Amino acid sequence: MSEQIQFQQLLEQVTSKACENLFSHYGVVVRQTGEKEEPVSPDFLLCSVIGFTGRNVRGTLMLAVTEDLTGISNPLSGADPAAGTAPVMRRDWVGELANQLLGQIKIELLRWGIEIYLNLPAVLLGQHLAPLPRAHLKPLKLTLAKGAAAVWVEAEANPGLKIEAGPAEGAGPSAGEALIFD
Repeated sequence: MSEQIQFQQLLEQVTSKACENLFSHYGVVVRQTGEKEEPVSPDFLLCSVIGFTGRNVRGTLMLAVTEDLTGISNPLSGADPAAGTAPVMRRDWVGELANQLLGQIKIELLRWGIEIYLNLPAVLLGQHLAPLPRAHLKPLKLTLAKGAAAVWVEAEANPGLKIEAGPAEGAGPSAGEALIFD
């Protein structure tokens, strides 16, 4: 059980850092907010869900965004955020954001000696989307100048999982520096 808690905490820390890095890459400043801070429960319109597995871990990442976010972060929308809000473009972009987010998490976990394999993202449209996790799970809430995002990441670790005391120095590439195929 200690491996479970320890890995979940590591995963949440890595995810928080990866969210900041990902959105800042697209010029979107995000601020992590507490559970009771505004927006308490924004209407998330789109979400992308990706599963992952590894030798000693498995889990799911869910990225939910308000409609506003799909236009401002999409590099294909240019200066006009409305250009990035066509239904197909929004779908593809939210799936791609989740894929890039989990890719950054994968790279950071490699530094800790934990390898994961990603599945393809599935994108959902709806209102009041939220996961139904196996254990109590709070989202990583992010606010932006326009819109909001939330990330849920849940994982199970095998009892044999060993987490290093810290990430290996200089181990692994940075996001965008390598393509990893299996």
